[in-house]
Amino acid sequence: MDRIKVKQVEGAMDLSSGQQVTGTKSFSAPQQFTGGETIMVAYQDALYWCQREKVLEDAGNSRLKIQEGTLIIEVFNGDTWERA
Repeated sequence: MDRIKVKQVEGAMDLSSGQQVTGTKSFSAPQQFTGGETIMVAYQDALYWCQREKVLEDAGNSRLKIQEGTLIIEVFNGDTWERA
């Protein structure tokens, strides 16, 4: 793969070749991944599947998190998160 010599190029994304990223990244805000019927959001200690952008606690949304070494799936019922 060719190297891009600048740190950021607006609108540039290589979708046709394999890519590898080394190191770690830290984000100061939730990261959203769109493209389907739901939006996946990585935020704090969980992965969320949301119906609307930027709304984590919306009735019907779900999340996956680790609690004491166990994967937990929860669904938001409109008031609280409940185990699925």
